[in-house]
Amino acid sequence: MIRKNSKYYFLSVLVAVILLSQSLIGQNCSKKKLATKEMREDYDYRGQSLFVELGNSDSTKLKIVLYSKQNYKIFVVGEQKLGTINYQIFVPRKKFNRVVKDVQPKKVAIYKKDPEGFYLYNNSGNRIAIGEELIQDTTWTRETADIEELVYDSRKAEFPYWLATPNKTQLVTIKVLVDPAEKVISGCVGLYVGREYSNIYQFRR
Repeated sequence: MIRKNSKYYFLSVLVAVILLSQSLIGQNCSKKKLATKEMREDYDYRGQSLFVELGNSDSTKLKIVLYSKQNYKIFVVGEQKLGTINYQIFVPRKKFNRVVKDVQPKKVAIYKKDPEGFYLYNNSGNRIAIGEELIQDTTWTRETADIEELVYDSRKAEFPYWLATPNKTQLVTIKVLVDPAEKVISGCVGLYVGREYSNIYQFRR
């Protein structure tokens, strides 16, 4: 009796391992060809592309480094069963704001003017002072803030991809959102980050 139960237990464990292995294989999105050859063109996508499993209403973010003087093609594509997949690309920018540094009361002279608003001068060529008034002397300074500027939105873009050749190396954020659906399902989504070298003398993988 003990041997019979042990045999059933072993078979149960074996079936569970096989099902788990099949599940893991099914979830390996990097093995799926989500983008066609026409979409990929001659770019190299091996460096920073990301393949994930998402469901309806899910979102994810990917930060990538774009190196200066190199051409990039970025796009997002998923399995057809997921429906519409939108994505946005943000680039870091510096925003400069003029702000008040200090405000101090200050006395200034009041000078006499003619009916048309021009200053009147005495025989020595100096303005004619008629009193003083108290004003607020404001000192200004400049503050710098780091912001993320939206440079691409798939919902408004003319093309389903973003092409860029940055002048300097910078960190870029890609945000992906899968549209909601009545029946929530999951599927593979690929964030394709393709690169080619604009300098033909550079080494190309």
